[in-house]
Amino acid sequence: MKHVIIGDGKAWIDDAPDPTPEGEWVVIKVHSSPICGSDMHAYHAPGAHAGGGHEGTGEVVAVDTAHRLKVGDRVLINPQSGCGECRVCMSGDYIHCRHAPAGATGHFAQYVRKQEWLCPKLPDDISYDLGSLMSCALSPAYQALMRMQTTAFHTILITGLGPVGLGAVALAKFLGAEVIAADMEPWRRERALELGAEDALDPSEVDVLQFIRDRTDGEGILRALDASGNGQAERLCIDALAPLGKVAFIGENQGDIEFSPSRDGIRRGIEVITAWHRDLKSTGDLVTFLRRFPHAEKLITHCFGFGEADEAFATMASRQCVKVILRPWE
Repeated sequence: MKHVIIGDGKAWIDDAPDPTPEGEWVVIKVHSSPICGSDMHAYHAPGAHAGGGHEGTGEVVAVDTAHRLKVGDRVLINPQSGCGECRVCMSGDYIHCRHAPAGATGHFAQYVRKQEWLCPKLPDDISYDLGSLMSCALSPAYQALMRMQTTAFHTILITGLGPVGLGAVALAKFLGAEVIAADMEPWRRERALELGAEDALDPSEVDVLQFIRDRTDGEGILRALDASGNGQAERLCIDALAPLGKVAFIGENQGDIEFSPSRDGIRRGIEVITAWHRDLKSTGDLVTFLRRFPHAEKLITHCFGFGEADEAFATMASRQCVKVILRPWE
């Protein structure tokens, strides 16, 4: 089979052995494989890196003793693996499993090997491209918004308008919330407005915190979400909250930010929530979102065949895009 290798700011195609089914592990022909922002670390890193990609949709083409799926089933391909037996796996939050077996393969390939219980069926009325948004583009934001109990009665600040942040804008609008979006990239701010955001601010030109205080008579807002992983944006989300507000962090930040359990937490009564990736329980709701939200397709801006993999990654690196999707058979 063909698979994508990335590194040194380039992407190219190489050959690899076809995966084989074994027990609950099935083989899926990949039709749509989105590029995630986290994949760009390997893209820019020195050397050659295989096994990338953790989002996608496809068609089951080989099974062993699997009984939930059969050849021909259209499926969502979830990332990583899980033991299927521990507390987090049984709750649907398998992404946090500490006993996950080896054997899952990267999604930047024509075929992947995956445990069948991590591949929910994709309804016939949801295209492979659109269905692939149920991974990174939507799942972290969905978890965060649900855990914050976001509703149409809330105004929410969303900082960082990459694919994940714009997914958060779309979901927040679907829930009826008023959205104040913030990012320094003009292209991304325009996309936020197209998805329904009421305001899209440039933090380098507008004092976002003062803007929020002016809009709320100094009170602040009850919901904030950061998808950038930028420490200043994360701190802005905390400072923008009214008493008893809730903030969610879904952008990776391996560093630290200033946070006082007393001044920020106890004395203000705020809640801090984090969300990483897929929750199997969210699949049905995300299918409903894809069916009902009129602008869902705006979350996909570019699609490339494997022969254009280098252009696809360069497009993702340009930041002038939302989701960039690889189609392995084109």
